[in-house]
Amino acid sequence: MQLRELLKNITPRYEIGYIDAESAIKTLRETIESIPERESVVASDAQRAFEKSSQIRIPFPRCGAAVTSKLLLKYSKPAYIGIVGSFARKTALLLDGKVSIDIAVTMPSHLYQAKDYRDYRYFQKRAYYLACLADGIQKANIPYLAVSFAYQDENEAQPILIVEPVQDGQDNQAIRPNYRIRILLAAGIDLFPIEKTLPTKACIRNSAPNVGDESPSPTYNATIRSECCSSLSFKLLQQSVDQSGGFRDACMLGAIWLRQRGIGSSKVKGGFGQFEWASVMSTLMRGWGRANRRVLTTSYSSYQLFKTTLQFLASTNLIASPVVHPSTHIDPARTDQPILFDESTGLNFLFKMSLWSYRALQHEAQNSLKALNDPLVDHFKALFISKVDEPLLRFDYIFSFSLKGHDKMATGGDSALDRMADWANEVFAKFTYGLSDRTILICPHIPSRASWQVSSIPSPLRTDLHVTVGLLLNPENSRRTVDRGPPIDDKKASALFREFWGNRAELRRFKDGTISESVVWTGSHSKHAPLDMIVRHILERHFDIHELSDVGITAKAFDSLLPQQKSTQTDVLGPFTSTRNIFEALCKSIRDLEGLPLQIRQISAASPALRSSSVIAPIANKSDSPEWPVEIQIQFEGSTRWPQDLVAVRQAKIAFLHKVAEGLERGELASAVALALENSEYKLPEEPFLDVATQDGIIFRLRIYHEYELKMLEQALHGQVASAASREELALAVLGHKRRYIQGPAHTQAVFALSTKFPLLSPTIRLLKKWRDAHLLSSHLRDELIEIIAIRTFLHPSPWQPPGSLNSAFIRTLAFIANWDWRSGPLLVDLNSELRKPDIEDILTAFQARRKLDPGMHRAAMFAASDIDRDGIVWTDRRPVKVTASRFTKLAAAATAMIKEKGLGLEPGSLFLPSLAEYDFVVHLKRKISKAKSTKSLFKNLEMGTVKDPLEALLNPAQGFFEELEDLYGDNIIFFYDHSAATAIAGLWNPATGPRDWKVDLGYNAMAISEVGSAEPHVTINKLAVLHDIARLGGDMVAKIDHNL
Repeated sequence: MQLRELLKNITPRYEIGYIDAESAIKTLRETIESIPERESVVASDAQRAFEKSSQIRIPFPRCGAAVTSKLLLKYSKPAYIGIVGSFARKTALLLDGKVSIDIAVTMPSHLYQAKDYRDYRYFQKRAYYLACLADGIQKANIPYLAVSFAYQDENEAQPILIVEPVQDGQDNQAIRPNYRIRILLAAGIDLFPIEKTLPTKACIRNSAPNVGDESPSPTYNATIRSECCSSLSFKLLQQSVDQSGGFRDACMLGAIWLRQRGIGSSKVKGGFGQFEWASVMSTLMRGWGRANRRVLTTSYSSYQLFKTTLQFLASTNLIASPVVHPSTHIDPARTDQPILFDESTGLNFLFKMSLWSYRALQHEAQNSLKALNDPLVDHFKALFISKVDEPLLRFDYIFSFSLKGHDKMATGGDSALDRMADWANEVFAKFTYGLSDRTILICPHIPSRASWQVSSIPSPLRTDLHVTVGLLLNPENSRRTVDRGPPIDDKKASALFREFWGNRAELRRFKDGTISESVVWTGSHSKHAPLDMIVRHILERHFDIHELSDVGITAKAFDSLLPQQKSTQTDVLGPFTSTRNIFEALCKSIRDLEGLPLQIRQISAASPALRSSSVIAPIANKSDSPEWPVEIQIQFEGSTRWPQDLVAVRQAKIAFLHKVAEGLERGELASAVALALENSEYKLPEEPFLDVATQDGIIFRLRIYHEYELKMLEQALHGQVASAASREELALAVLGHKRRYIQGPAHTQAVFALSTKFPLLSPTIRLLKKWRDAHLLSSHLRDELIEIIAIRTFLHPSPWQPPGSLNSAFIRTLAFIANWDWRSGPLLVDLNSELRKPDIEDILTAFQARRKLDPGMHRAAMFAASDIDRDGIVWTDRRPVKVTASRFTKLAAAATAMIKEKGLGLEPGSLFLPSLAEYDFVVHLKRKISKAKSTKSLFKNLEMGTVKDPLEALLNPAQGFFEELEDLYGDNIIFFYDHSAATAIAGLWNPATGPRDWKVDLGYNAMAISEVGSAEPHVTINKLAVLHDIARLGGDMVAKIDHNL
């Protein structure tokens, strides 16, 4: 259904939508046929002749040697004019409201001599013929049509004509600019023998000093063959269209898939477009090799054809195992290019591809297949809707530099574009060797060329362009500081290694006793320092480029946004290691306690600090540690001595914690302990806990989990309840108990395991939480929800691969949030790879049922399910509400739009700047008072006489103030707060507090208002009085209050 709808929207309406285009094509055909023949003229006089008669500039290829001065050029009427390409096969795409139409003009064979395939003579005669066409069309003065030159697939040897409708100020209704016509040139199939232009032949001879020095020119030869066999290639593809009912739609699906990944027919886009896709499918359908192997059949549907072709591209190495149709004794030549060779045309359909672009194509095909095999991924969206080619989303690491003064751009016998292609291949080769297994993919970005007026020459390719190179990193190796080279006894490989690295290479004895060449990358505190140093060294040594711009600047800037706590280049979990070690020591101390009534069954972690996901890690003896405790849970063994009453269970917990406190006080690990009761947000007995401050300054909060407590709550819920409100209280208590005692530890265990598996997960979660806090959403989005969203980027990364750097992980997560339609779709994450198809169907059914029961989404706006939380609302119950959920996605959308707009010029810190103008009021807090920190006394004797309580670090006046405001005004005001910075509390008035009829017990400070035409008294919330009350409640913490009353 989705595929049919997609194809319907992008398929041109051939019958009725292009009447103007048909008229233009007919006029162009008649105009071309009426162009008079021209007498032969030598090439040196051709341009002067054109300058006398018209303003047309002949687009001679600026390739190889100069134009042969004595070469005879002539124009005769075309042998054939016809519509070719995707429009003729009805596989064209309607993109941005326009469709491209190709007209092939076949040049007569008598214009060429037998050896004109050599030394660009064919292309020089071709350029003259094209100029004659442009001159004839220009002189015809066809209304509303503009003519210009362009390069076909960015090949400077193949200029073409572009004819487009133009707007006329006097009669805008006379045209419908929904098409663009390309006039291509073609030649007869028998113009040059196939064996003369095989990939192994050397057809460019004027640059070699000796005949024996000539080297094969496969790209040059294939360009000639592509024009000689254009009509035959069209017929072969048309036969496939006629034989297979799904071939046409499969071509369109392939074209969409390629376009979403930025892959196209031109060299700058990889050299693989819709024509190449269709040629691959046609070959797989016709068969190849001596066994006439066939992968596709004519009975396949369009989706089957598309998927099987994708599998072929992903799994077949066309470089090591070329495909030749049908079978041949002709060797198409083994190069570093993929080969799909057709014997009947003598053409390698993939001649425009290079090694790096072919690997990129394979990589994208493999990613798409992984998406198809992931049941939690929207296959349709991943393959055809998501825009995959955004650089900051696609790549983990991007660097750019200027080509100004680069000798490879200033010398050489090829065209400027070919030099760019050669440069890209060289960049790929050098960085592939230098980065080795640090990278998964290396993609140089080549600038494209624009069309130009027929009366001018194409502007030279600027040599001061900033060229970018995108890297996909292997996170396991990208931060490695030592590169191990060949052993010392391998003389040839060692010499190559030293030649590549220069004075950076050194001999080194490794732990296994071998002596090998090596390179050590040290000397910087940046996590990406090794990668930065390698990139700079390769560019300086092998490309003579010393002025680099933005080398890894995006990655380094995102890294710098995290708190600068102790970590290493290879261990991003370093800041949490000490906390984990102290936690394990505390567990051992508790297990070793004597005199406890029951044996301890399990001690579980239930805190962001113990799953490496808190923004600031609790560091031992550090004053910048967070002002909240590290939560852990103790579960004792089952016993019949446990009471069967909820109040009695809570009293038993107090007794157990008191015993634990006494034991820890006698030990050496704890410096202070405190037993306390927590005010329950439900009408239930208060929950006891034990705070333990260790000698290292880290505070743990111990709770006791009793498995039968949940059963007691559920029995009370399903028993006789006095009122609906009491039932709601009990339901919330059941969910709260699950969240704290069951889901919390399981979630912590899963996230900690994933943080070990994915080294970048921890910093991604921390950065995403910092972004949430910076936009004052701390109280609305639970930590666990943020963690699940970030984990999705790693476990279900389609249409990309798992991120290899912090910047790509963070940006992709923001992109998901921006596009998440939480109103109609749940978030599903398989944390432990346990979800199966029936489980997924059950979760989706539960989501739909919940939406039917609560269409207003008052209970849970977002639905985030996983294999350990299949209810989907444990972390989203009552938070966030619809308003804050919508703001969450809108903020992510705004950040994603900024990233797309700024591109490589993005300043990451700008994504974390909150906009306070959108709130109704903002309470600014004094930093010194909002953060309770101990200060030294002015007098030493007073300082010595004061005993400091380690648990005072938990005092957070700003947090207490915010919670008090929530309790007092939460029904009337939506508050926003950043619990990390604690500098401001913002608020939005609830629309329900607006003008309404007066009644008793409104629940807020109201004031009378008068409305025109109303006899009944109306009231509204007294906003100014409420703000005065807030200021009085905050006292010295409040610096000022901004409002827009």
